[in-house]
Amino acid sequence: MRTALLLLGFDRVDYFAKTLTSLAANPEAHEHDLHLYLDGGPKARQDDLIKLVEQSNFANPTIVQRDSNWGVGRHLIDARRSLFDQQGYDRIILFEDDMTLYPDYVKTVLNLSDWSQKYSDVGTVMAYNLNPSSKEDQEKSLDEIIVTNRHFWGYCITKKVWDDIKDIIYQYENKYIGSIPYNDRPHRRIRMFFIRRWMKKGRRILPGEKLAPEALLLAPFPKFPWWSPTSQDAITALALWVRGYCRLTTVVPRARYIGEKGLHFSPEVFKAQGFDSQQDYDFSETSQSNDFTLLTKNAKGEPLKPGTYE
Repeated sequence: MRTALLLLGFDRVDYFAKTLTSLAANPEAHEHDLHLYLDGGPKARQDDLIKLVEQSNFANPTIVQRDSNWGVGRHLIDARRSLFDQQGYDRIILFEDDMTLYPDYVKTVLNLSDWSQKYSDVGTVMAYNLNPSSKEDQEKSLDEIIVTNRHFWGYCITKKVWDDIKDIIYQYENKYIGSIPYNDRPHRRIRMFFIRRWMKKGRRILPGEKLAPEALLLAPFPKFPWWSPTSQDAITALALWVRGYCRLTTVVPRARYIGEKGLHFSPEVFKAQGFDSQQDYDFSETSQSNDFTLLTKNAKGEPLKPGTYE
């Protein structure tokens, strides 16, 4: 598959530096095209970010600089449109500037993406998860995966899946964020007239060999999404569910989330969601999984149902 690595940046120079440095430590990252999309506007730090890229050991990265502030929603949607619709990549691994990756992150995600191609219902794959277990216990689960509805971190999506869901995402873009600042998007209208309308349509059942049992394919939003997120990531989760896809992540994290401060995060939110007590370890010397096992039940024998999107 012709694969692009996409890294977004704006004003968090310290976070961007950590993410870029950790990505450069992934050997497989240098086997694919790196695209950096840098948002603009008065608060942008494009020159500082470009300097970091120039100082890295990536060969011939492509840098796209916005001439104004697009906001992360439009910025990210347009980046996927460019790489998939216009440049014809087969898949993208997408990173924002809020993760430090272990050296096996890219390899793990690509292996999981390759492995999942035999199933018709896999929408995205990633290798980030909150796992409270000890290093010894995590080492026993390196090939295990689960279905998730959580936020997107360092995820991989194929053009085939993108082509199947992009009409929903473009509709959201054109109707709600195309002509106004992203932070001013009409949350109530998006929830009640967009998310709810699509949720009421129900989920399509895909043909072919499927991976995830029906019991695990829970909707990412409640029936009445009064307080649901309205970000483009949330709409991507909605589109995947409506079109019949599940999202996979590894049980063992191959990265650490560092976004304590950002558009949707604060130190309080960071702590409340458990990121202050992350248990992550470097298994890059032993993590060589090419085959994976989907966990469907917990230790008590109960279905491992994903929660709603957050």
